[in-house]
Amino acid sequence: MTRYLLIALAGLSVAACTTGGSAIDGGDTVMPVPDFADDSMGDNSVDPNAWCGASAMGYLVGQRIDEVDLETLHGNIRVIHPGMPVTRDYRRERLNLDLDEAGVILRPWCG
Repeated sequence: MTRYLLIALAGLSVAACTTGGSAIDGGDTVMPVPDFADDSMGDNSVDPNAWCGASAMGYLVGQRIDEVDLETLHGNIRVIHPGMPVTRDYRRERLNLDLDEAGVILRPWCG
C-alpha cells in the first residue's frame, strides 16, 4: 500500500512540473517590468532600467539578436524568445532582451 502511494506521489510531482507544451496564460504575453516607485535607497528618481544598463540599450531595439555581439554587453544577460519560460525572480543587475518570432529585439529591461 505504501509503495503505491509513493508511486502515485512521484507521478503527481512530475506532472506538476510540466506545462503540457503550452503556457498557462496563452504564451503571448510579455512579463511586465516590476514597478519600483519606492527605491530601497529612498531615491524615487532612480530608473529601474538604469541598474543593469537597459536605459542605455535602446539602440538594440529593432536589431536581430544574431547581429548583436553579446560579448560586448557587460553583466548577466538573458535573451527571452516568444513563449520561452522564464523565472520570476527579479535581479536588477540582469539585462533581459525580449525578442519577437523573427529574433528581433523588442525591448531591453532589467530584472
